[in-house]
Amino acid sequence: MSRSQVRVRPAQPDDLARLVALAETDDLSGSATSVRFAPGHEEHLVERFSALLAADACAVFVATDDQSAEIVGMIVLDDSDAGIVLPVPALVVSYLLVDRAYRRRGAGRALLAMALHVAEQRGIDHVVASAIAASRDGNRYLARLGFAPLVVRRIAPTAVLRRSLGMADVPDRLAVMRRVRSGRRVGRPAALPRAVRRGA
Repeated sequence: MSRSQVRVRPAQPDDLARLVALAETDDLSGSATSVRFAPGHEEHLVERFSALLAADACAVFVATDDQSAEIVGMIVLDDSDAGIVLPVPALVVSYLLVDRAYRRRGAGRALLAMALHVAEQRGIDHVVASAIAASRDGNRYLARLGFAPLVVRRIAPTAVLRRSLGMADVPDRLAVMRRVRSGRRVGRPAALPRAVRRGA
Protein backbone atom coordinates (compact mmCIF):
# COMPACT_ATOMS: atom_id res chain seq x y z
CA MET A 1 0.00 0.00 0.00
CA SER A 2 1.56 3.30 -1.07
CA ARG A 3 0.85 6.69 0.44
CA SER A 4 -1.45 7.58 -2.47
CA GLN A 5 -3.69 4.62 -1.66
CA VAL A 6 -4.65 5.85 1.82
CA ARG A 7 -7.92 7.68 2.28
CA VAL A 8 -9.17 9.31 5.47
CA ARG A 9 -12.87 9.65 6.21
CA PRO A 10 -15.12 10.17 9.24
CA ALA A 11 -15.81 6.97 11.16
CA GLN A 12 -19.34 5.57 10.96
CA PRO A 13 -21.35 3.28 13.29
CA ASP A 14 -20.83 0.48 10.75
CA ASP A 15 -17.09 0.72 11.49
CA LEU A 16 -17.44 -0.28 15.16
CA ALA A 17 -16.36 -3.89 14.74
CA ARG A 18 -13.19 -2.89 12.90
CA LEU A 19 -12.40 -0.11 15.38
CA VAL A 20 -12.63 -2.60 18.25
CA ALA A 21 -10.46 -5.11 16.39
CA LEU A 22 -7.88 -2.42 15.67
CA ALA A 23 -7.86 -1.26 19.29
CA GLU A 24 -7.27 -4.81 20.49
CA THR A 25 -4.22 -5.46 18.33
CA ASP A 26 -1.45 -7.03 20.37
CA ASP A 27 1.26 -4.49 19.65
CA LEU A 28 0.37 -0.83 20.07
CA SER A 29 3.77 0.17 21.46
CA GLY A 30 4.78 1.73 18.17
CA SER A 31 1.72 3.94 17.87
CA ALA A 32 1.40 7.47 19.12
CA THR A 33 -1.14 6.79 21.82
CA SER A 34 -1.30 7.19 25.58
CA VAL A 35 -3.37 4.07 26.18
CA ARG A 36 -2.86 0.37 25.54
CA PHE A 37 -6.08 -1.60 25.33
CA ALA A 38 -6.19 -4.99 26.98
CA PRO A 39 -7.64 -7.90 25.01
CA GLY A 40 -11.04 -9.23 26.05
CA HIS A 41 -12.80 -5.91 26.53
CA GLU A 42 -14.90 -5.99 23.36
CA GLU A 43 -18.18 -4.93 24.98
CA HIS A 44 -16.57 -2.01 26.79
CA LEU A 45 -14.79 -0.90 23.62
CA VAL A 46 -18.01 -1.08 21.58
CA GLU A 47 -19.74 1.13 24.15
CA ARG A 48 -16.80 3.50 24.30
CA PHE A 49 -16.42 3.90 20.55
CA SER A 50 -20.20 4.30 20.18
CA ALA A 51 -20.07 7.16 22.70
CA LEU A 52 -17.12 8.76 20.91
CA LEU A 53 -18.90 8.63 17.56
CA ALA A 54 -21.95 10.30 19.10
CA ALA A 55 -20.05 12.96 21.07
CA ASP A 56 -20.12 16.47 19.63
CA ALA A 57 -16.77 17.36 21.20
CA CYS A 58 -14.95 14.42 19.57
CA ALA A 59 -14.14 13.61 15.98
CA VAL A 60 -13.20 10.09 14.91
CA PHE A 61 -11.57 9.45 11.54
CA VAL A 62 -10.38 6.25 9.91
CA ALA A 63 -7.69 5.61 7.33
CA THR A 64 -8.67 3.08 4.66
CA ASP A 65 -6.86 1.20 1.95
CA ASP A 66 -8.17 2.80 -1.23
CA GLN A 67 -8.26 -0.52 -3.08
CA SER A 68 -9.81 -2.80 -0.47
CA ALA A 69 -11.60 -0.11 1.60
CA GLU A 70 -10.29 -1.91 4.71
CA ILE A 71 -9.78 0.28 7.77
CA VAL A 72 -6.08 0.33 8.54
CA GLY A 73 -5.91 3.11 11.15
CA MET A 74 -7.91 5.57 13.21
CA ILE A 75 -7.55 8.83 15.06
CA VAL A 76 -9.71 10.36 17.80
CA LEU A 77 -9.61 14.15 18.16
CA ASP A 78 -10.88 16.29 21.00
CA ASP A 79 -10.89 20.03 21.67
CA SER A 80 -9.10 20.73 24.93
CA ASP A 81 -6.53 22.94 26.62
CA ALA A 82 -2.81 22.20 26.77
CA GLY A 83 -2.68 23.73 30.25
CA ILE A 84 -4.94 24.29 33.24
CA VAL A 85 -3.50 27.32 35.04
CA LEU A 86 -2.57 28.99 31.76
CA PRO A 87 -4.84 27.28 29.23
CA VAL A 88 -3.70 27.06 25.62
CA PRO A 89 -6.42 25.95 23.18
CA ALA A 90 -5.32 22.74 21.46
CA LEU A 91 -6.66 19.90 19.40
CA VAL A 92 -5.79 16.75 21.31
CA VAL A 93 -5.00 13.51 19.50
CA SER A 94 -6.43 11.09 22.04
CA TYR A 95 -5.75 7.95 20.01
CA LEU A 96 -3.68 7.40 16.90
CA LEU A 97 -3.64 3.74 15.94
CA VAL A 98 -2.36 2.10 12.77
CA ASP A 99 -2.60 -1.60 11.99
CA ARG A 100 0.82 -3.15 12.45
CA ALA A 101 0.82 -4.53 8.89
CA TYR A 102 0.24 -1.05 7.46
CA ARG A 103 2.72 1.01 9.42
CA ARG A 104 5.38 3.06 7.62
CA ARG A 105 3.11 3.36 4.61
CA GLY A 106 1.60 6.78 5.18
CA ALA A 107 -1.54 5.94 7.16
CA GLY A 108 -0.36 7.73 10.31
CA ARG A 109 0.75 10.76 8.32
CA ALA A 110 -2.61 10.90 6.52
CA LEU A 111 -4.49 10.76 9.84
CA LEU A 112 -2.36 13.54 11.32
CA ALA A 113 -2.93 15.59 8.17
CA MET A 114 -6.63 15.30 8.90
CA ALA A 115 -5.98 16.43 12.49
CA LEU A 116 -4.17 19.47 11.09
CA HIS A 117 -7.09 20.20 8.77
CA VAL A 118 -9.58 19.98 11.65
CA ALA A 119 -7.42 22.25 13.84
CA GLU A 120 -7.20 24.87 11.12
CA GLN A 121 -10.94 24.68 10.48
CA ARG A 122 -11.60 25.32 14.17
CA GLY A 123 -9.05 28.11 14.42
CA ILE A 124 -6.82 26.13 16.80
CA ASP A 125 -3.09 26.82 16.66
CA HIS A 126 -1.76 23.77 18.49
CA VAL A 127 -2.08 20.00 18.18
CA VAL A 128 -1.17 17.80 21.15
CA ALA A 129 -0.35 14.10 20.72
CA SER A 130 0.84 11.48 23.18
CA ALA A 131 3.23 8.56 22.86
CA ILE A 132 3.91 5.75 25.28
CA ALA A 133 7.02 6.74 27.23
CA ALA A 134 8.80 3.48 26.43
CA SER A 135 7.96 3.66 22.73
CA ARG A 136 11.12 4.89 21.05
CA ASP A 137 9.55 4.66 17.60
CA GLY A 138 6.40 6.52 18.64
CA ASN A 139 8.32 9.36 20.23
CA ARG A 140 10.77 9.62 17.33
CA TYR A 141 7.89 9.64 14.87
CA LEU A 142 6.19 12.56 16.60
CA ALA A 143 9.49 14.41 17.03
CA ARG A 144 10.24 14.13 13.31
CA LEU A 145 6.88 15.77 12.60
CA GLY A 146 7.69 18.71 14.88
CA PHE A 147 6.02 17.66 18.13
CA ALA A 148 8.06 18.94 21.08
CA PRO A 149 7.90 17.52 24.64
CA LEU A 150 5.25 19.25 26.73
CA VAL A 151 4.85 17.39 30.03
CA VAL A 152 5.73 14.01 31.49
CA ARG A 153 2.69 12.28 32.98
CA ARG A 154 3.32 9.51 35.48
CA ILE A 155 0.85 7.04 36.94
CA ALA A 156 0.86 5.29 40.33
CA PRO A 157 -1.62 2.92 42.00
CA THR A 158 -3.25 4.55 45.03
CA ALA A 159 -1.95 1.74 47.26
CA VAL A 160 1.63 2.47 46.19
CA LEU A 161 1.18 6.20 46.71
CA ARG A 162 -0.36 5.62 50.14
CA ARG A 163 2.68 3.58 51.20
CA SER A 164 5.09 6.15 49.76
CA LEU A 165 3.38 8.92 51.73
CA GLY A 166 3.53 6.89 54.96
CA MET A 167 -0.24 6.58 55.04
CA ALA A 168 -0.61 2.80 54.72
CA ASP A 169 -2.59 2.47 57.95
CA VAL A 170 -4.60 5.69 57.79
CA PRO A 171 -7.94 4.05 56.80
CA ASP A 172 -7.82 1.73 59.83
CA ARG A 173 -7.02 4.59 62.17
CA LEU A 174 -9.74 6.79 60.73
CA ALA A 175 -12.21 3.93 61.22
CA VAL A 176 -11.17 3.74 64.91
CA MET A 177 -11.70 7.50 65.25
CA ARG A 178 -15.20 7.21 63.79
CA ARG A 179 -16.08 4.46 66.27
CA VAL A 180 -14.76 6.60 69.15
CA ARG A 181 -16.86 9.56 68.06
CA SER A 182 -19.94 7.35 67.85
CA GLY A 183 -19.49 6.38 71.51
CA ARG A 184 -18.32 2.81 71.02
CA ARG A 185 -15.68 1.45 73.39
CA VAL A 186 -12.45 0.68 71.62
CA GLY A 187 -8.85 0.44 72.62
CA ARG A 188 -6.81 3.59 72.58
CA PRO A 189 -6.02 4.46 68.96
CA ALA A 190 -2.43 4.92 67.99
CA ALA A 191 -1.22 8.39 67.08
CA LEU A 192 -2.13 9.49 63.59
CA PRO A 193 0.64 9.93 61.02
CA ARG A 194 2.27 13.34 60.97
CA ALA A 195 0.73 14.13 57.57
CA VAL A 196 -2.80 13.57 58.91
CA ARG A 197 -2.20 15.56 62.14
CA ARG A 198 -1.04 18.54 60.11
CA GLY A 199 -3.93 18.28 57.66
CA ALA A 200 -1.67 17.52 54.73
